[in-house]
Amino acid sequence: MTAAPKDVSIYGYQGQYLELSVPDLPTSDGYFKSCSEGKLMSWVAAIDTEPGDAYYGYTGPGYVEEFWLLDVDGTRLMIAAERSPQSPSKDIEELRTILDSIEINA
Repeated sequence: MTAAPKDVSIYGYQGQYLELSVPDLPTSDGYFKSCSEGKLMSWVAAIDTEPGDAYYGYTGPGYVEEFWLLDVDGTRLMIAAERSPQSPSKDIEELRTILDSIEINA
């Protein structure tokens, strides 16, 4: 997975933007051949307390997750968006419209 963190100012707050994308890994029947149990794990949230808790929702190479990690008056806020290479352009447009409509009232 690749990462390119950048400082951002969005929704009236400072933070960082991070994009993760699934590399061209070999797959078979929806499983990643070189990964444990065929599952590609990217991140584990602080609230995930059970062994093995992680995000495993990837459908294949080229899947992209975007994260905006913001400091909202001393509280960390994470906004996440995701898409696969097969996402229709109308869905991507709707995703961008939703992201553009976010208002944070701290």
